[in-house]
Amino acid sequence: MNHEHWDEERIEELLSKVPKIHDTRSKEEVLERLKKDGVFEEEPPKKSPRINLLPWMIAACAVLFIAILIPSLMKKDSTADEASTANDSSGEDMGILGVPDNLEEQEKFVNVMTVGTDNRTAVYPDQTEGNTLFRIGLASKDADSIPVTIVIPNEKILEDFGKNDPSQVEMYKVYAPRLNEQALGFIDYHPYEGEITEKNGKVIHVLPENHPYDVASAALSTYFATLTDTFSSYSEVEFADQNHQPKILKEVGKEYSLQITKETTQYSYFKYVQEDGSAFLAPNFRETFPNVEKAMEALKVNTNDVYQSVILPNVDYSVSVEKDLVKITFKEPLDLFNYNQVEAMQMIEGMLLTAAGFNKAVQFENIVQSEWEGFDFSKPLPIPVGPNKLPYTVLENE
Repeated sequence: MNHEHWDEERIEELLSKVPKIHDTRSKEEVLERLKKDGVFEEEPPKKSPRINLLPWMIAACAVLFIAILIPSLMKKDSTADEASTANDSSGEDMGILGVPDNLEEQEKFVNVMTVGTDNRTAVYPDQTEGNTLFRIGLASKDADSIPVTIVIPNEKILEDFGKNDPSQVEMYKVYAPRLNEQALGFIDYHPYEGEITEKNGKVIHVLPENHPYDVASAALSTYFATLTDTFSSYSEVEFADQNHQPKILKEVGKEYSLQITKETTQYSYFKYVQEDGSAFLAPNFRETFPNVEKAMEALKVNTNDVYQSVILPNVDYSVSVEKDLVKITFKEPLDLFNYNQVEAMQMIEGMLLTAAGFNKAVQFENIVQSEWEGFDFSKPLPIPVGPNKLPYTVLENE
């Protein structure tokens, strides 16, 4: 038995549970019982003596607890003296339970103690096993779309569709009405007014006469952004009237179809913070870049008050590309434990999502940690398959 893990509270708790022996019988009752048992007979009955083990067991437990308690207390006092001596000699003030009193040191302490907490928000290839991904763009209060990825177990897909491989349009028709966007801090935007269909790899939106999507440039911008995020697996979105003829959008002024190509989805991912403090990673107002080097460099610069750079304070890096691999080399050794772990993850995932738009993986160099939060920095990290993971339960608010 390892006595080092016993403490005073635990020992007191166990001792308090030991039954107390208390005989409430009178002298007369005891005498009658002794007579009945033949104690005063000349020749006692020949039967096996009854041994009451309970008092012996209690006594043995008491001895055992005392044997544990004394060394434990002695060791505790000795450890406390050593800690006190160490603190006095080093000049560092340590708070209760060894937590530093200095604020900066406390932050480092918390960062180290939270190792193992999964702060990842993107969806990775290994998380798709046994699941189907439903992508949708949620309309923000800043006239933009925040892409989210809802992970749905395959058994739910089979239950809802009677098959294993519904298209994104089919999933949109079923799941968009179930999504409580306001509970997530977004505008109540979905499902779209009119009818969504698909044909030949294209999405067709049949719009009603007085639809709200082109009443102003901001409305049209939100509309296009949500379509792009929701139907990213398609090549194009066409707009039609109720007679299935091309619909001319007022803000465009001519026949128009929304192209969804690789070039139109090559973004830098920034941090978007809701009013309730929840944060998402999203494109910075749909700004696109011709190559991944420019997109990675753009991550360093805040260009507006809505989207925040994910790059940690005083961190700089260089970018190089070798075929399908982006190498991010930090100019100074980067100790991730020196930063808020959520913000550190936002930087790492912001870079991964940015590279994913160019279908490239990322290899980080000059990070102090070899492994962190499920990532192995000794090799290229997996390419995310979607940003802002949400559980299937968000679709259960019908």
